[in-house]
Parts: sequence; C-alpha cells; structure tokens
Amino acid sequence: MTTGAGGWREIWTPERARLWLMACTIGAYLPALGVPFRNWLDFSAFYAAGHFALSPDVARLEPIVGYQLANGLPITPYVYPAGVALPYAVLAALPYGLAAALHLALMLGVLIGALVLGADLYGIPRRWGVLGGLAWGPAAAGVLSGQNTSLALLLVLLAARSLRRTETGGEAETTRTDGVGGGWIALLGYKPPLAAPLVGLLLLRGRWLALVIASIGVLFHYALGLIAAGGNAAWPLDWISTLQRYSGADLDANGWQAVSLPPILARVEVPGIAAPAGALGGLAPIGYLLGAAIVLATVPALRRWPIADAVALACAAGLVISPHAWVYDATLLLPGVALFASWAARRGWRWQDRWLLAVGYGAAILWPIGGFLGFVFLAAITTAAPIVLMRTVHADEPGDADEPGDADKRTVATPMAGVL
Repeated sequence: MTTGAGGWREIWTPERARLWLMACTIGAYLPALGVPFRNWLDFSAFYAAGHFALSPDVARLEPIVGYQLANGLPITPYVYPAGVALPYAVLAALPYGLAAALHLALMLGVLIGALVLGADLYGIPRRWGVLGGLAWGPAAAGVLSGQNTSLALLLVLLAARSLRRTETGGEAETTRTDGVGGGWIALLGYKPPLAAPLVGLLLLRGRWLALVIASIGVLFHYALGLIAAGGNAAWPLDWISTLQRYSGADLDANGWQAVSLPPILARVEVPGIAAPAGALGGLAPIGYLLGAAIVLATVPALRRWPIADAVALACAAGLVISPHAWVYDATLLLPGVALFASWAARRGWRWQDRWLLAVGYGAAILWPIGGFLGFVFLAAITTAAPIVLMRTVHADEPGDADEPGDADKRTVATPMAGVL
C-alpha cells in the first residue's frame, strides 16, 4: 500500500511497522528481568492486603505498611476497595516471590485474552491486535509492576461487547446484553476512576438497565468490602482515610508518571494556597477545567457513535480528567488505539495516520525516562487522544454513525491487510 508521497512519509511500510511493534514489545518487557530484584514493585500492596483479608486492618494504612516493613517488602500502601483483597488472599498464602510471579503470568494471560477480544470487537486481525497491545508500554508496565490494569481492560471490552447492539438482536436480546454490560461495569468499579466514564456514557445514551445494574455495583463492592474487612461496616471510612493520608506522598514520589491533567498540574505549586487534605493542590483546578472542556467536546460523539466506539472514546476522555492516572492506567487507551487503527485502514492508511501511531508507540515505550525528566511524553498522547479520535473516527460519515451494525460492517469491509 502506498501513500502517494515520497521520502520519509513512506517509511512506515507494513514490514517496518511490524518490526517497530516487535521492538517496542521487546523494550516493554525487557524490564521483566529486573522486576524480581526490585522485589516485584507494586504487588507488595496486594500481597499485604491479601494477608489482612477478613480483618478490619485490610483498609487501614498502618497495618499494611507495618507488615511490609516487617517482611522487607516495598512500601506501597493498599488503596483499593477492601473487597479487592479477597482474591489476593489466595496468593498471600504462597511465598511472596512465587505469588508475585504467578500474578505477573496471570495478568499477562488476561492481557492477551483482552487483546484478542478487542481485535475482534474493533475489526483488527488478531495477530496485529495482540502484537499492538503487547507493544503498548503502559500495558506492559501494568503487568510488570504488579498492577491489575489488564483485568480492567478486559472488563471494559466485555462491557463494550455486551452493550453493542447488533442488527440481528431483538428487544429481548438488547435487554439481556445491556444487563450483562452493566454487570461488567459494576465489576470495573473496583477502580472507580476507570468505571466512572462508562457510567457517564450509559447515562448519556439512556441505557437505563445497564446504568441501574452498574450503579448497584456500589452496593456490591461495599458488601465485598464488608466481608474482606471482617464485618467492619465502617471500612469505607478507613479506606478514605488511607487515600487522604497517602495521596500527597504518592504525588510527590510518583507524580512524574501522571498521564492525566489534574495531577500533572497539581505539581505546579501556587504560593500561599494549600490544598485540603487528600485533595490535589497547585494548579489542579485548571487541570480539571481543561479536562472538563475536552470531555464536554466528546459528548456529541459519545451520544452518536456505535456503542463500542463510544466506549473507546469514553475511556480516552476519562483518562484526561482522572484525578489519579499513572502510566499503567493508560492501558485503557488501547481500545482507542484499536479504533483509530481500524479507521485509519478504512481511510487508506494516510501517512499522517501511520506517523501518529508510530510516534504514539514511541512515547509509550519511553515512559521510564520520565523518572529523569520529571514527566512522561505519554501524557501528551493521552491528552490528545480524544481529540484525534473525534477528528478521525466517523469524520467522513456525519449523521449515520449511529446505525446499528456499523462496527460489524467495518470488520468485514476492513480486513486490515495493510500496516496494522
């Protein structure tokens, strides 16, 4: 496939794109060799929480940190809802290194499963979908650092698949799949900043059954937390206290990893103005305003696009305004990357589209140098992503993008035999 232009514009042939993604994949997972020597990084928080499962201490700061200190583990407070500790109780019964290695393997498997599902959903050949996802630096960061963003990605894609209306689905089928989609979003509520954009999308689209079930997720997570906290009905207060006490230290130590506007601008101090306990200070309010402007700009598309495409856009917009989005949270940008690639192929793989993807993957793989620079180039990609999607996806089809079955037609019409 040619671009009609010469020189550097034609650099990204399919073969070179494949090599670039392979190189990014190697670069993304090469740090796995050093993860055991860094004591498995963030997994320490989940392991400690698993140790305190079924105890009120699971949601409290001091017991978690005390356990980590006593056992020589990285000091990483546990900041998830208490119920998330329950599955980690199984791993906590194993030696730390073995449990961490198993968790890494499990999250890698979950990631690959999510990539296969996403490739089918957005009309990309599976081999390219898996390679493109493995090459995405934030997804690798989530796997290697002991986080569980692979699971969050899988839940998002399962929700998108369930919510998508098909031409053959009748009213009963739509009702059933809406209920299931709301259930996946309810489960995603274990990471509230990632679930909130999808709840907002359901509200915008009037998907009331899915919205009700997703909202019931609050009660579901409270009930799980009640079990995990050994019957302590006030565990949310302990959890909120932990968040408030740790947020400042987290921003100081890890703020360079921020990919959303509020924490990025919170690092710009304003003399004489102190933030309330647990709130972002500095210029964070400006970050929220800028993020809100971008989110508001996406509202027409969120209402009009096919639901799977709207899910990808909602995830991208949610990252921009999130109060806490570090590098690994940009795993949730992968549906948007897949959507962009699908429409770029439909547009004939213009040289601009090829370069946008190449630069995006480059910024994603270079995130570790942010530790020296004090910021990550990836933040520019996450901020621009909703705007790029709105200018690319359905841009040539005003008014008809909301027809049921468009996503399925794209899958057939765009075999993705070109670059990606």
